[in-house]
Amino acid sequence: MKLEVISLDLGDTLVHNEPWGYQIISDLLKDLGYSVSSKQIFRTSAKLRGKKLKPNPNGNNTPSLREVFSELNINISDDEIKIIEDANKQAEKEVFLYDDVIDFLETVRSMDIKTVLVSNAAYNGKAKKHLETFGLRKYFDKVVFSFEVGKVKPDPEIFKIAIANPRENAIHLGDIYEVDVLGAVNACLQGALIDRRQAYEEIDDKYLNLRDFLRNMEKAENKIIEKECIKERDQN
Repeated sequence: MKLEVISLDLGDTLVHNEPWGYQIISDLLKDLGYSVSSKQIFRTSAKLRGKKLKPNPNGNNTPSLREVFSELNINISDDEIKIIEDANKQAEKEVFLYDDVIDFLETVRSMDIKTVLVSNAAYNGKAKKHLETFGLRKYFDKVVFSFEVGKVKPDPEIFKIAIANPRENAIHLGDIYEVDVLGAVNACLQGALIDRRQAYEEIDDKYLNLRDFLRNMEKAENKIIEKECIKERDQN
């Protein structure tokens, strides 16, 4: 069945910071005597995000460093956490557009597939600015930011806002399995992991980038959503 809608995450799916924020935190922890890799920190944060169905005061569901470190069993003082937070905020990070994004968006639009953006973004973040800076807004039929709608991934409600017609054959692509993939599945959509940073080594059913997804899009089009789930979407 032909895909009718492709929903996309923003950070680490379309755009990315360099250096990676989790690498900065890992390096700062190392300076304080703690050895934790950037991928460990990311995966721990992802696990915590997957349990957060309500937005925090910033409008997203990013866990605090205290929560992440506690989950990692790192006993660290409030003063040390503040040092890391301040250094991470002050670190010079440049934002880049992945080199396959424009080709991907133009290709799927040429196939008469609608595109929507669904991003867990903070009130004080730069998500909207990134859309304008990289000329992305024109490619999307709808843009849904968590801070604007009061819902966050993986809450199924944010996907229902983005894809209102339950009968459309839709898929959501994103970099956080616990948030993007499971959130989409719980909303009775397909979900696919775009694992650009190869953080989910144990997951085989994924794509390394958007080019990889396009090459294998037939796999998503041939995937059938359970009838019970479709019936539930119709009822809602």
